[in-house]
Amino acid sequence: MTEFTDSKMYEIQQQDETGAVLSSRSVSAMSGDSAARQIDELTNGAHRIVVCLDGLPVTEMGVDYWQQRMRRR
Repeated sequence: MTEFTDSKMYEIQQQDETGAVLSSRSVSAMSGDSAARQIDELTNGAHRIVVCLDGLPVTEMGVDYWQQRMRRR
């Protein structure tokens, strides 16, 4: 049985309503969800959060969902 303990480099994008990237940063995480939890604050005008691995989206969520379910507190 293989244990998955290797983290990967994810890119977190905060996008506006049209899909334009307002901010982007790379983080090391075990999963797309754990990468999204590393967001410290939202960029003004952000409508959606997209987490990418190797340039492909693996997790997408609205800002409201992130604030209610994913935000570290």
